[in-house]
Amino acid sequence: MRILVVTHYFWPEVFRINEIVKFFREKNYNVDILTGPPNYPDGKLHEDYRLNKKKFNNYYGSKIYRVPVFLRRDGRPFFIFLNYFTFIISGIFFGLFLLRNKKYDIVFSFATSPLTSSLVALFFSKIKLCKSFIWVLDIWPDILKELNVIKNNFLYKFIKSISAFIYKKFDFILSQSQTFRKILIAYTNNKNNNYYFPAWPEDLKKNLNKKDNTNNKTNNIFKIVFTGNIGAAQNFNQVIKVAEILKDYKDIQWIIVGSGRELEKIREKIIKKKINNFIIEGKKPINKINYYHNISSILFLSLKNGRGLSATIPGKLQTYLAANKFILGMVEGEAKRIIEQSKTGICINPSKPNEVAKLILHLKGHPEIIKKVNDSSSGIYYLNKNFNKNILLSFLNNKLNKVYKSYKKIRLLKNISQIPFKENFSLSGLNLAFLGYLENGKIKLHEKLLHWPDGILKKMFYENQIKKIPGYTLISSIRIPYFINEIFVYGLLSKKSKNYLCKKFPHKKILHIDLPYDKIENLYKFCPRDLKKNQIIFLTLPTPKQEQFAARIVKLNKYFKIICIGGGISIASGDEVRVPKFMNKFNLEFIWRLRTDSTRRFARLIYTFFLYLRGTLNFKFARIKFLTFK
Repeated sequence: MRILVVTHYFWPEVFRINEIVKFFREKNYNVDILTGPPNYPDGKLHEDYRLNKKKFNNYYGSKIYRVPVFLRRDGRPFFIFLNYFTFIISGIFFGLFLLRNKKYDIVFSFATSPLTSSLVALFFSKIKLCKSFIWVLDIWPDILKELNVIKNNFLYKFIKSISAFIYKKFDFILSQSQTFRKILIAYTNNKNNNYYFPAWPEDLKKNLNKKDNTNNKTNNIFKIVFTGNIGAAQNFNQVIKVAEILKDYKDIQWIIVGSGRELEKIREKIIKKKINNFIIEGKKPINKINYYHNISSILFLSLKNGRGLSATIPGKLQTYLAANKFILGMVEGEAKRIIEQSKTGICINPSKPNEVAKLILHLKGHPEIIKKVNDSSSGIYYLNKNFNKNILLSFLNNKLNKVYKSYKKIRLLKNISQIPFKENFSLSGLNLAFLGYLENGKIKLHEKLLHWPDGILKKMFYENQIKKIPGYTLISSIRIPYFINEIFVYGLLSKKSKNYLCKKFPHKKILHIDLPYDKIENLYKFCPRDLKKNQIIFLTLPTPKQEQFAARIVKLNKYFKIICIGGGISIASGDEVRVPKFMNKFNLEFIWRLRTDSTRRFARLIYTFFLYLRGTLNFKFARIKFLTFK
């Protein structure tokens, strides 16, 4: 399976899409990532990336294609807008060049903010003719309004229409919470393509130094630990109010681990309000976070109110559950439901800092409440039941495989030597006529139908290493194995052509069954019904009659070997003049054939081209995968 991951954020930035890509590679899928330079959350290029960019061009064997974007800088709305907007333009413009020779089966969009980055994923799912998945982690535009990013009602409606367009256009939606799923179903009016797919805890490698005696030195300190992003959504204005109420309690200590757009504002406020027990540790490596969980008395989670925000399951919540510590939630909605269902803590309304402060004092004075939660392992139990990483990724893998297997597959031979004579098969040329009649339903794909590369569509559908094989080249080059000793030719076959076959296959018996010029329904009565393993059939009918006739033979016989050769034998024998080499080189043989029977052939050419064009425009062929048969 070939997967293109489109994401605004990627390694060395720490997001769960990194783990998904690693999982895809463990499944031996071919994965490419289209992303920008890493600058989240500080707005500056990650130092390691800046010093050695080549080091970050490959992730577990996956190629990373980075397109230039305007960095987030200090996080002001104007810079964030430029960051979001330039990813769309750059992703499409540079992506077209970077991915020009790439083919994919799935395009996967990691849709945290900005949702607009998913427009890039949609674009490539269309031009690469494949299905699209979007994992929605932020509900747009709701979250923008709740964070006061959008204040203008007209702008809100405009972004809402864009968001609805994006949600509707994706083939499959993965919703990070059950409430998300309900909201997105309302946007798309489609529940059949929408699946609940929450996040899992981050993989925190234990890195607590056993010799570290920090706990012993501060054993009487009640430590409230917050880890993760520090942005507007985390509601730190209210958190500061709680800290201000408790600032005179020397045995209470806030430990904030993380970074984000609001970090400097928070620093300024705690200095201004002289909150000395509020410690900001800043950004720490992922493998250091476990240390802070371990030294905590309780873990703290805060989130603003609002439809979109309350529907969110903050990524840190699953990680908190994995730490098996008491959780104090200054939250509503999905996060509150999970904390209460898991019996891992207590939640207070985000707009009531006084009540949060009272609860902290109560918990400090009654350590048995915290101990009961910690000793119960209820967080681990709930986590394994609801957010098990292996189960979730297996679920995702099953969905991808189901989509992949649902593709209609055209099995394409690389060369003539790959014809599987020991098996049942029906072989036909892949060309404009075939795809045209496939579009209007006169030809049906089936499991035993194989193709050789023929016609004018080489550059669009064939791999670079696969060369076009005209029908007359196939018939003149083919080597039929010894155990097949009878060749049946159904359709037109001149005496000259039959003699050619007799000379070409001197040890085979050539039997010709002439077919009248008639509707295909009237030709079915000529279909053989008791073919043997030692027999092969050549069909010299035009497309689509020969494919329809072959399909009927397949239904009527236990054994069958069929080659839909059309006029290939006639040209190989010299009954028809071969196409000049220069015309064949430039795929202009269709013009050469218009010399004879011009009216019928020209009408057929225009008709099949129209059918092919119609199938392309309505993405009929987007659901067909061109594979190399092995």
